[in-house]
Amino acid sequence: MIKRFCYLAVMLLLTSVALLFYIKKPDGKPYLELSMFERYSEKVSGDVSDFASQGADTLTSQAKKLTEKLSLSKNADAPVVVYKWQDEHGQWHYADTPHPNYVSTTVTLDPNDITVLPAETFQADEKQAATVKTDEVPSVLGVYDPKNVQKMMQDAEQVKQLMEQRNKQLEQQLKE
Repeated sequence: MIKRFCYLAVMLLLTSVALLFYIKKPDGKPYLELSMFERYSEKVSGDVSDFASQGADTLTSQAKKLTEKLSLSKNADAPVVVYKWQDEHGQWHYADTPHPNYVSTTVTLDPNDITVLPAETFQADEKQAATVKTDEVPSVLGVYDPKNVQKMMQDAEQVKQLMEQRNKQLEQQLKE
């Protein structure tokens, strides 16, 4: 029922627009002409191209600023400075610039102590094995490499299981 109503409404709309090309004004010209669309399309295309060129210039300048900012921090061993502040709810926030409305404290981080794990290594379900992309290029991060961290976690889990088995064996031997 609704489908038929929508179909009828669309057909009525299309018919009314088509009739505007045939119904004449008192001066004898139709309400709509194709030449009207040509004039408007030229004006709109000019406006769109002007807007696009301005947008491209803005994006280019922002990209240059970001590139300059990143190039200043090329040294991987340089300490990273972040700012932290606490809001009225007691929630801590961290950013690369101090907050204008809260007292911000400077925190200096050693890049060698920062470990970043990709989302693929997150394991929410302990029963399901974690997945890691195998087609990645070997990293120069050493122990901080996410693959190495995952391997260490798996090894630690295996050691934990072996320790639990050994504790059970020792408890059984003590009972005997």
